[in-house]
Amino acid sequence: MGSLGFFVSGTDTNVGKTWVASAIVRSLLAAGKQVAVYKPVASGHATPGCAGSDARTLWEAAGCPGRLDDVCPQSFEAALPPVASARVEGRAVDEALLRSGLAALPRHDVVIVEGAGGLFSPVGQETLVVDLVRDFNLPLVIVDAARLGAVGRSLATIRAARAEGLAVAAVVLSHTHPVLPGDVGPLSAISIAKEAASSIAARGEVAVAILGHGQERLPEATEWLAGLSG
Repeated sequence: MGSLGFFVSGTDTNVGKTWVASAIVRSLLAAGKQVAVYKPVASGHATPGCAGSDARTLWEAAGCPGRLDDVCPQSFEAALPPVASARVEGRAVDEALLRSGLAALPRHDVVIVEGAGGLFSPVGQETLVVDLVRDFNLPLVIVDAARLGAVGRSLATIRAARAEGLAVAAVVLSHTHPVLPGDVGPLSAISIAKEAASSIAARGEVAVAILGHGQERLPEATEWLAGLSG
């Protein structure tokens, strides 16, 4: 299985993964690409159509292509890992559907797939996120929050991904909270993010972008995206 696109995974939960994935989508749309989005499984919402769900956010960022239900063919209500959330409902994650659901997407130039949690988070009884990245044969975009600890978290994920034989396209540090106007100096959120990005790029030998809070597209000079948007 293989498509042109990226698989977006986080260093952890709540690091801005869906917003970053949506920003990638909008950047590609602005470059004239047809973009499909896919979230193999989600929990925390009863259906993909729930307001605020990751699937709906991605779908709307992509311009609402195809059916919303195809964006995320498996969704469970309890805010637990997918396997546990499914169990609460007396159900189980369909592991074959995690993979085959990609084929139901509408015609596209590029696909952006968003995982659940981190690279080694379980999304089925036998399947981790890393297994889907490998099966989809997509380069990985690693997302972390632009805060203290980003260097260690990101480098650990980069090294783990490469040890698993995955291609790492980039790291995106996301400002998950507003940056206050008076937040300046070496301890400011912006300074911490810039310093972390420089360290990750040098030590991880990988492209790094910073996405500001509420910023809807990636910075224009994002070279790793140019191969898809050119």
